[in-house]
Amino acid sequence: MDWPIKDWIEAVGGRLMAGSLETHIGGVSTDTRTLSASQMFVALRGPNFDGHDFCGDAIAKGAVALMISQRKGEACAALVEKPVAIVAVEDTLTALGQLAAAYRSRFSPMVAALSGSSGKTSTKEMLRAMIEPHGGLVSSGNLNNRIGVPLSVFRLEPSHTVAVFELAMNQPGELADLTKIVHPEIVALTNVGSAHVGNFASIDELRTTKAELIVQAPEGAVVVLNADCYGSRWIAERFCVGRDIAWFGIEEPAHFRAEEIKPAPPLGYSFDLITPESKVNVTLKAFGRHNISNALCAAALAYLLEVDLDQIYAGIEAFRAAAMRSEIIEVGRVTIIADCYNANPDSVEGALAGLSEFAGSRRRIVVLGDMLELGNEAPMAHRIIGQEVAERGVELFATTGELAGWASWEASRMGVRAAHFETKEQLVEALVKEIRAGDVILVKGSRLMALEEVVRRLQETL
Repeated sequence: MDWPIKDWIEAVGGRLMAGSLETHIGGVSTDTRTLSASQMFVALRGPNFDGHDFCGDAIAKGAVALMISQRKGEACAALVEKPVAIVAVEDTLTALGQLAAAYRSRFSPMVAALSGSSGKTSTKEMLRAMIEPHGGLVSSGNLNNRIGVPLSVFRLEPSHTVAVFELAMNQPGELADLTKIVHPEIVALTNVGSAHVGNFASIDELRTTKAELIVQAPEGAVVVLNADCYGSRWIAERFCVGRDIAWFGIEEPAHFRAEEIKPAPPLGYSFDLITPESKVNVTLKAFGRHNISNALCAAALAYLLEVDLDQIYAGIEAFRAAAMRSEIIEVGRVTIIADCYNANPDSVEGALAGLSEFAGSRRRIVVLGDMLELGNEAPMAHRIIGQEVAERGVELFATTGELAGWASWEASRMGVRAAHFETKEQLVEALVKEIRAGDVILVKGSRLMALEEVVRRLQETL
């Protein structure tokens, strides 16, 4: 990037408080720890920090410009000793998105936007294996929110012919704003479940908010949806009239399907991948059938992005789960499935189904933390998971958190050896006394529960 600051000022409707309009920007940063010389530092205010307090650090690291809030303008300008450009805006977070949208408009790759209640990141990583080796851009890590998506967009270069951006949301309007920034030709929902339902008045409001991805996509954008998902079909009926839809699925008729699914020990599945013009057997080395659905979504997106079929097949076979996302960890003769990055009723049920298939005749143990952001539905949602645990033949069930106790109570009522623990330390101490060689342990919970601590303690103890 090497663009005159006057272009950025015009894009955000900002005001130059200091410095020259001839200043050129070599990049954008919101974090002084990773800022590089010649970049613009955008001072964001968060719940635990205020970027305006780090403007001096940004200049010391070589920033050539600052984007600051008008309310902080005079104070920040007084603190800056070196001659740098200072742009004041009404809201720096909004301006960051406006900058990214303006930057995106200068490039013309085929762009896909990916969202959904669960499986987004796994699907994105499959796409990475299909696209990046051949010069495409796929957003990194968890850069999927109002800060992360703009930073991902700023990685675009003229050489990129295709790009995939993961978009997340937990409130109305967020997905709409992110979709406008990336301006995609293709939009996809992995599924539409109950994740974050506690932030909405009803499940229908949640689904409508998910549909912002489609509503705000440019006219003519193709929609990729899960045929096996009721919420996706609900959205299709209400928000996809006049849109082209590419369906993927296992159970229902779809353009992209998996047939002849068979376990592929020690981990994963082999299946026939059906596309509109091919049928090829592939092997996916991943835990749980839900990842087959993710692979179909990735294949559909890649196909519409005009990726070669051979690259699509190779990407599926090259995929390996990221840390804490159905990660398989062998500790002696015990297997731990670390799925600690996220949890909602749909993803937990999928993980339990995967555990049953993966463990076979081995003993099954489940550690569950709270499923968060479920609102008034939380107690019943956890009780239903307790019932699922019992029906799946789990031998030992340990829970921790303020809500997960409902799950262990329900499972215990149905005959499972279950217990709830106030702390993760107490849980591990009790569990290690029960673990035997050959056991398979699923550890699942929402991100804020930090159940990777349980995984780490189990590894150290076992």
